[in-house]
Amino acid sequence: MFEWTERWSVGVDTIDAQHRELFAAINSLLREEGTPSARDLVKVLDYLEDYVNNHFGLEEIYMRRLSYPGFPSHKGEHVAFINDFYDLRDEYDNNGATPELADKMGRYMGDWLVNHIGKVDRALGAFLRDKGMK
Repeated sequence: MFEWTERWSVGVDTIDAQHRELFAAINSLLREEGTPSARDLVKVLDYLEDYVNNHFGLEEIYMRRLSYPGFPSHKGEHVAFINDFYDLRDEYDNNGATPELADKMGRYMGDWLVNHIGKVDRALGAFLRDKGMK
């Protein structure tokens, strides 16, 4: 389980709100005991698909508008996540809801939270706050 705390905050309200929702979605997947139902797993996959389109788009708009110097590498991480996400989606489409897929998704998303939100997004948040965003 991944608990949202201020440690994860980037200090920009819209980004933090979306990150909180991501924590909740990941936790709903990790709470499942045994084999998750197809409905539960597809619900998380659908959420993540919407999330990558909306959340990454929002961050990228901020980065472009304010000429964020880390934009190319940050965008590259988004692209890598999207590619990995669609690999997981394809695995679901081909094999259905399996314990292995749920475990793989949970571990991947946990790593994403720690490494991307905890480091890369925090750097973006500091930049955005310096530009007057809250």
